[in-house]
Amino acid sequence: MLQRIFGTILLLTVVGFAVGTMGASGAVLLITLFALLSQAELCRLMERFSARPSRGQLLFWTAAILLGAWYLPQQQAGIWVGLFALLSVIVGAVVRMPPAQLLSHLAPSLFGILYVPFAMQFGVLLLRHGPGKWEGLCLLGWTVAVSKLNDVGGLLVGGGWGRRPFAAAYSPQKTWEGFFGGLLTAVAGGVAFCSIAHWFCDFPIPFWLSFPLSVLLAAVGTVADLLESALKRQAGAKDSGRLIPGIGGCLDFCDSLLLTFPTAYVFLQLVPV
Repeated sequence: MLQRIFGTILLLTVVGFAVGTMGASGAVLLITLFALLSQAELCRLMERFSARPSRGQLLFWTAAILLGAWYLPQQQAGIWVGLFALLSVIVGAVVRMPPAQLLSHLAPSLFGILYVPFAMQFGVLLLRHGPGKWEGLCLLGWTVAVSKLNDVGGLLVGGGWGRRPFAAAYSPQKTWEGFFGGLLTAVAGGVAFCSIAHWFCDFPIPFWLSFPLSVLLAAVGTVADLLESALKRQAGAKDSGRLIPGIGGCLDFCDSLLLTFPTAYVFLQLVPV
């Protein structure tokens, strides 16, 4: 557990240093790199339970969706690229695959597009949501911090005091104590981060909104973690990879972000700030 927490902190430090030196474009490139590595790991997991995703197409569309979300001029260009990717995969599968193989190829390919790049692009949209360069970076950093603090708090409290199982069918180590420990850690960190950010820039999240949004992201992040646990359980794997010491693969690190990024973006679109 301590190794995993140390690995998370170390990785976030490296990411923070890279973004601090390269700015928003560096953040986009890091998101794209993590998404590509996560997509490759997801393909390996799905192949272990006899699914046959189109690895080449998925990696191509992962890069296209995320880079398009930032470099194309339209605000929500990545969403349109993602929809075109879904249509392209469907048409390509119907044209190339015999009926007996269609679903085993098409279903995991569609899931791969929706699960990784289509979800991760909302992290790029959070960058574009801020009124300025640093505001967008702070908004993205705030979302990542809340998501990862939920993970770290859940590990610490669940590992030390966890007794009552939570969603044991997905992950035997999940407990209610860990869930509420992660929730409290995420909320405390989210409120503190928001308070500090308002001193340095025109942070897009008002102080009063940081509490309910932190609660929502912590809950959604837990669901995202359970979803990845279900995929690994189906594949018979403990981790999605071995790239990050103490954590596993990139998908193990990004799993909560795959739901917290779109949740934060949609929430800020719907709630006037």
